[in-house]
Amino acid sequence: MNLSSLRLRLMGLALVWVVLSLVAAAVVLQYLFAINIERTMRSDMEATLGRLAAVIMPEMETPAISAPLPDPLYSVPLSGKYWQIEDAETGETTRSRSLWDLELAVPDAGGGQAVMSHVEGPSGGHLLLLTQMLEMSGPERTRLFRVTVGEDHAPIDAAISSFNSDAAAVLALLGSLLILAAWLQIVLGLSPVTALRRGVEEVRQGSADRLRGKFPTELAPLVEEVNALLESRETSVTKARERAADLAHGLKTPLAALHGVAERLRAQGEEREAHLIDDLAFEMSERVDHQLRLAVLHQRTSAHTASTSLNTAVLRTLTVLKKTARGETLHWVAQLGDDCQVDMHRQDLLELVGIVLENAAKWAEGRVTIRGWRAGEHASVSVEDDGPGIAEDQLEQLGRRGVRLDESKPGSGLGLAMAAEILEINRGAIAYDRAESGGLKVTLTLPLAARG
Repeated sequence: MNLSSLRLRLMGLALVWVVLSLVAAAVVLQYLFAINIERTMRSDMEATLGRLAAVIMPEMETPAISAPLPDPLYSVPLSGKYWQIEDAETGETTRSRSLWDLELAVPDAGGGQAVMSHVEGPSGGHLLLLTQMLEMSGPERTRLFRVTVGEDHAPIDAAISSFNSDAAAVLALLGSLLILAAWLQIVLGLSPVTALRRGVEEVRQGSADRLRGKFPTELAPLVEEVNALLESRETSVTKARERAADLAHGLKTPLAALHGVAERLRAQGEEREAHLIDDLAFEMSERVDHQLRLAVLHQRTSAHTASTSLNTAVLRTLTVLKKTARGETLHWVAQLGDDCQVDMHRQDLLELVGIVLENAAKWAEGRVTIRGWRAGEHASVSVEDDGPGIAEDQLEQLGRRGVRLDESKPGSGLGLAMAAEILEINRGAIAYDRAESGGLKVTLTLPLAARG
C-alpha cells in the first residue's frame, strides 16, 4: 500500500476496522446462539425431569416409573435422549430403554438444585446431563433419588455449525457492502481534494492562472493562500518584466545618440573612434535585447509540466527563416522522426530552436541539416551547417556568455549562451561537435512530456 496516498490510507483503516468488527460480531453471535440454544435445551430437559419425577414409584424397592414418558425416543436404543433414576442409599438404578444396558456416569448433585453437566455419551459423543436429587415419601420411609435426564449435544453442534455458515455468508455480504460504502464515502469525501489537485495541475501546466471552483470550508483558507501566492508571484514577474522593458526602452535613445555621435566623428575623419563607439553601442544593444528575451522566459520548478510538439516548433521556425534574405540562399534539409511532445513551454521551445537555426544560417555556406529522434525518455535535435566550423579545442568555450570565437561576423556571442540558459531552466542539455561537412553540429536534448 502506498502510505503517501490519503485515499488508500483511509481505505486501509476502514478495511481493518470492518474486518475486526465483523470478526468480533461473528464471535459474539456464535456465543449468543450457543447460549440460547443450550438454554432452550435445558428448559426442555427441566420439563422432562419434572414429568419423570411425577411418575416415580417410591414404594418400589427398585426405582421404577408408573408410566413411560411421552417422547418415543426414550424407548429407542441410543436415540440421543436418555433418563436414569438411582436410589441414593442402595445404588439401585433404573434406566430408559434408549440406554440399553449402559449406565450414565452421573456427577454428584447436592443441594436440591438441578445441575447441568457435560459427559461422554453412550456412543462416544458429547452428552448434556441435567441431574437433581429428589426426596420422595414412601409408605414406610422417605427415599432419596438421583434423577438424571440426558440429551445428545450433536444437534446443538449441527445447529451451531449451520448457523455459523449462514452467518458467515451474511457477514461476508455485509462486509462487502460496508467496504463499498466506505470506499464511496472516501471518494465523495475526498472529491474536493481531488478537485484541488486537478486545479493545481492546471496551474502547473499553464492552462489556468488561479484555483477556481467551490471548496469546503476546511479547504477554503488553503485555496485563498495559494491564489494569493500565485497573484503575488504574477505581480512580481510582471513588475520585473516591466522594469526590464522600461530599462531597455530608456537605453534605446542614448544608444541611438551614440550612433549619431559615431556618424559625426566619422564625418570628421575620426574613423577609429567612430568604429569603437559603434561597436560599444551595438554590444550594449545586443545585451539589452538578450536580457529582454530572458525576462519573458517561463521560470519553472520541477513541479511544473508542459507539453509542446518538437516537430511543429522546428518546422514553424524553418518556415520563417526560409523567408529571410539569408534563409532564401540556403538549402534546408529536415529529417525529423516521429513527433515528440517535450516538457517545455511553447514560446521557450520556439525561442530555443530559433536561436540554434539562426546561428546555423549565419555560418552556413549553402546547406543546413536538421535531424530529430527519440532516445528513451528524451527527444533530441541536431543542427549541422557546412560553414567553417570551430576547432575542437575551442568547442568547450561555445555557449559561454559574451564569448565570441570569430569576429568576422556581427554578433555578441549571447545567442548560444541564451540557448544554454533556456535548456538549464527546462532540464535539457546542449552539446557541440564538428559536423561531417566540416561546420558546427549543435545537439539539443529535451525531456519528453509526461504521459496522460
